[in-house]
Amino acid sequence: MKKLIYLSLLSILAISACNNTSNNNNSENTDSVKKSNEKLGATFYKRLEGTIAGKPIVMHLQKVDDDYSGVYSYNEAWLNLSTDTLIGKDSVVLFENGFFDYYFDKDAKQKRISLKWNGQGFTGTWKNDKDNKTYPVSLIEKYPEGSYQFTAAVYQDSVKAMLNDEKSPAAQISFEYLSAKTDNDNGKWLDKQLKQIFDIKMADIDRNLGFKKIADAYFKDYKNQIKDQQKNGPDRGFLQWMNYTNNTQQSIAYNDNNFVVVDFLADAYTGGAHGNYGSTMFCFDVKNKKQMVLSDVVKIDSNTLQKILEKNLRKDYNIKPNEQLSSVLFDNFIKPNKNFYFNANGIAFMYNPYEVASYAQGQIVVFIPYSDLKSYLVPAFAERMKIQ
Repeated sequence: MKKLIYLSLLSILAISACNNTSNNNNSENTDSVKKSNEKLGATFYKRLEGTIAGKPIVMHLQKVDDDYSGVYSYNEAWLNLSTDTLIGKDSVVLFENGFFDYYFDKDAKQKRISLKWNGQGFTGTWKNDKDNKTYPVSLIEKYPEGSYQFTAAVYQDSVKAMLNDEKSPAAQISFEYLSAKTDNDNGKWLDKQLKQIFDIKMADIDRNLGFKKIADAYFKDYKNQIKDQQKNGPDRGFLQWMNYTNNTQQSIAYNDNNFVVVDFLADAYTGGAHGNYGSTMFCFDVKNKKQMVLSDVVKIDSNTLQKILEKNLRKDYNIKPNEQLSSVLFDNFIKPNKNFYFNANGIAFMYNPYEVASYAQGQIVVFIPYSDLKSYLVPAFAERMKIQ
């Protein structure tokens, strides 16, 4: 049991990911817009620039098979996108969820983005069910200097507990991964980092070979657990909870100014009432070929940062001044962790289930706008991010 959980949650527990220890792809992609009339592929990653309700945004949208996922920021809010309805091969309706979860807002109404591919980008509408407001959306696939192009794909496999039993439980594993275009040293370095997130350490190893090796170890351990259970005699119900899953996904949270931020989401079910999941954020300075630590972004003492963090937690989760933080969290305080990331508007700290709050609250994400950190920002970082 412990080995299976370890395989699935290896990067969840590695919360120090953004704290462990080139220019763009090539000249042809500098500030480039994808040529028109390109068909929408079955799998892709797209960096999209445009507007929603006339306000500028950058959206990172990813699709593998029929599963869309994405992220963008709007008025300093960080928003996640997931599949609602597929319409043919070139249109989709996406759910929009803020990190401020509906668990904390019982009256929240669903927001949706309807998109249609036009060969160069997407057009469509944004709609809020709460007030029935609708706004236009216009997005173009674009990769300015300092951003990178990726391909998206998935490796998946499964094994039955009982080979000749149609009703046998099974173990399933999947890796949704990104590959960086490797036209120069920066791209090759970035692609190596993407492999290492999955613990594929050899820079030249084929990803599928690396995934197969991990999957084989997972299935071997699963089979051993089945054998151990069978040693105890006839099935006393253990097969009812032996449908194990082990899924991981890489997605892009930021891709500009020669910085790339990767969200590595892992979830697993190994029996019990529910599975577990979590994200580890990897912040890459591609220009300097390094994985970033928090001190690359801000120079600030922990007490001051904690006060700023708690102030923004109250704002993000609607905790009133007279309320205890423990109305949301386990404790009446929250400390910065090492699982940070950033975009054009600010930095965020990610807390996975059970880290600071119960499973029901989901991931706790606290966003801090750069305006709250202005006097603490590292000058080199602020200059590259064009923070005034």
